Amino acid sequence: MALTAAFQILAVVVAVGGFAKLLAPDAFSTTLASLGAPSGTAVARLCGAVEVVIGAGALLLGGRIAALVLALTYGTFAIVVVAARRAGATSCGCFGAASAPPSQLHVVVNAASAGLALAAAVAGPSPLGETLADQPLAGVPYLAAIALAAWLVIVVDTTGADVASRVAEVRALGPTFRDNAHGAAPARTLPSSPSSPTPARTD
Repeated sequence: MALTAAFQILAVVVAVGGFAKLLAPDAFSTTLASLGAPSGTAVARLCGAVEVVIGAGALLLGGRIAALVLALTYGTFAIVVVAARRAGATSCGCFGAASAPPSQLHVVVNAASAGLALAAAVAGPSPLGETLADQPLAGVPYLAAIALAAWLVIVVDTTGADVASRVAEVRALGPTFRDNAHGAAPARTLPSSPSSPTPARTD
């Protein structure tokens, strides 16, 4: 049950990311261009549409094949983020206009998601309809929990990744600040006051 829930959360995240690309494809198009891949609004929207199909299909159909496809999708995401970081891309384009700079956090989340999807593939996740049939209150609390968990993953991939990127930038500037502090200005010394003339002695 836990693996099925994790699988369904990951499927929702993929579907939401694809829908975000359909609405705001520019960020992902820029990421594709930075990688030297085919880019443009149409290509970005096509990628988004594929993600919506993968996410929604996995959620509704369940099964080992859907879980394997989901694992492959997250593995591809991780590779794209690594390549985007090396290319110096300013955004991962994962969630349209809400995307953050590609970071190590993205790689970790995507790799962990791929691992969870593979584990779910071994167990054989149930379709959403079957899962809801076993839940109380027509499955409404379960759906709310899945939506909340998916939202938290998206927050980590956007706001969390942005914060992590800014912290890394500040740490990288740390030595520069210290060097400037040490060598910014030499210590100033007050000029010595001229010595008072010695009065002439008269015998």
